[in-house]
Amino acid sequence: MAKPQTLLPWLLGGVIAVAGILQGLHWRSSGNSADLAELENQLRITAEENEMLRRENESLRSLAQGGGELAVPQEFIDRAEKEFGLRFLSSPVVHRLAGEELRGRIMAAIESRYGPSGIDDRQEAYQLIGWLRPDDDLLSQLAAVRAVGALAWFDDVTGEGWVTDRFDLKNIPDQAALVRLLARVLLHQHFPPAPAYPGDDAARAREALHQGAAAGSEARFYAMSARTIGFMPMKENTEAVQLLASLSPFLQGLTTFPASEGKGLADTLHVQGNDKFQAAFHNPPQTTRAIFFPGEPAAEPKALDLPAVPEEPFLTESAGLLGLRLWLEPLGAAEIAACWKNDRYVLFPDGEASSAVLWDIELENAGAADKLQAIAAVIAARQEKRHVKVSRPSPTRVRFLNTFEAATAASLGSK
Repeated sequence: MAKPQTLLPWLLGGVIAVAGILQGLHWRSSGNSADLAELENQLRITAEENEMLRRENESLRSLAQGGGELAVPQEFIDRAEKEFGLRFLSSPVVHRLAGEELRGRIMAAIESRYGPSGIDDRQEAYQLIGWLRPDDDLLSQLAAVRAVGALAWFDDVTGEGWVTDRFDLKNIPDQAALVRLLARVLLHQHFPPAPAYPGDDAARAREALHQGAAAGSEARFYAMSARTIGFMPMKENTEAVQLLASLSPFLQGLTTFPASEGKGLADTLHVQGNDKFQAAFHNPPQTTRAIFFPGEPAAEPKALDLPAVPEEPFLTESAGLLGLRLWLEPLGAAEIAACWKNDRYVLFPDGEASSAVLWDIELENAGAADKLQAIAAVIAARQEKRHVKVSRPSPTRVRFLNTFEAATAASLGSK
């Protein structure tokens, strides 16, 4: 693998090349008004790709100028292998970096996972659905809640760990953080993510299982420390707790889901022995519903058929049971989410400079759909300066529409 010092010029060169291509596209399209919309889309995507490269450059520069790699003591490697009945396929890599650089590294990893425009499209869709508040910044807040006060972080894109300059192996909490990191690295080596991104709901389910297993390993290390030397963790990360409390209920739920539901499932599997534990990682849950209700058949839902939208969508995704639950929870109606069967939403252009979202939710029975329709109408009534409509395409399906154009809402709401 090329060194960071070598990669930096390559990436910078890539940015310059992309900029040159962009200028060429502009010159070729300047005389053709019919291609204006396509050119604007190319401009948007290229600008976002340049921003991704800029963040990756900053992260690589941090790595090149940082503190090198942490020498992981063999006893911690042995512990992880024994605990999970697996051996590291290659030596675990744990980098050091300055604490103030961690947030930028996390932001680069998030953008890399979702691809060009992916995080920005989700930001817009989440606001139109109502998961985010008007002033929320999805990328910045997701990165901040992972970085503030953190000793360590696992990069699920590269499969490597990172520790900050506050990390000191003489301290029990720092040792516990390393135990958590090594669990993630070991599980990632044996059960890596699929080459193609599986979609948000499946990715959240997999992350919950992996992060939950690592959190369980950390908890068992603390329990062992309490038995042998009487150490108990007393100080929590107050900065992170305060930041988490300031987030929208949706982001709070996304952040705590792996540590609550994911850890509970992973702990249950772990006590059943290595065979059952590893089998769950070989065939990870495909939905967040499978995390909430692990005893049910783990069939992957088929994509719902949606009506054709006026233009090519920016984003098509599933919110899953978790997304529906976090939508309903602030209104005290989270129990309806237990009847989730399937869902799908699309973010698409609507008007000259705006977007719309269409979200279809399939429930197990008509009674649950009645309740969801009533709650969705309450959520729709809160939207201002938009055309928000709730309809019923079938007895068990509820459709939520948030559009800029009244004609778009009228057309799609009646199909």
